[in-house]
Amino acid sequence: MSVPLKRARILVVEDNLPIQMVLCHLLSKQFDVEVANTIDTALMEARREHFDLFLLDIHLGEERTGVDLLEMLRQMPAYSSTPAVACTAFAGPQYRAHFLASGFNEHVDKPFKRPALIEAIEATLSGKASGKAA
Repeated sequence: MSVPLKRARILVVEDNLPIQMVLCHLLSKQFDVEVANTIDTALMEARREHFDLFLLDIHLGEERTGVDLLEMLRQMPAYSSTPAVACTAFAGPQYRAHFLASGFNEHVDKPFKRPALIEAIEATLSGKASGKAA
């Protein structure tokens, strides 16, 4: 008898409510999803629960960015190597290279389509993302 694989737990950090709702709808069939709309809430959730992947917006409407959040998460021993995907309107090859160099494992442009988003998450979780953390 085969044992079902554990559903990956994803912390989505997104400050735009409609995009939060879309991401939850698209991801919740395959993954356990928790949403935070601020950096402080994300850090609190990361201390409270364990996550297998971070899906981070970059422009969070604060002084700090998703890149800053990733740096803070990486300083936590439990998350020093947890995979992260940037999901952002900062699109194109130059931004992708920047975010991969900043420690993200993968980058998904907004607007996104479900297949591209799921593919990026699955590739990242399996260690087969096209980018690699710095």
